[in-house]
Amino acid sequence: MTQVILPAPDQELPDRRGKAPKTTIQISPHAKDYLDKIKEQAGVETYDQAILFLIRERRKHLPSSFGKLPGIGHFTREEDDSHRIRH
Repeated sequence: MTQVILPAPDQELPDRRGKAPKTTIQISPHAKDYLDKIKEQAGVETYDQAILFLIRERRKHLPSSFGKLPGIGHFTREEDDSHRIRH
């Protein structure tokens, strides 16, 4: 296993100007090879930056939940709706 130093999960992500608290995690050699490729392709210098790059990229591709409320059906106006714009 390979060890990579990342911020602890209960701590906020480091400010780019300050020093980050560090922790050690274990990853497989296979995962390390992927992170090395990501570092090269993304043009970053550290594993931390490579992982943050992956997180940002994933967030870009997550479906938006804007305007969604679970359990509420489609909106349809009633025929005698006083807010309806008449043409």
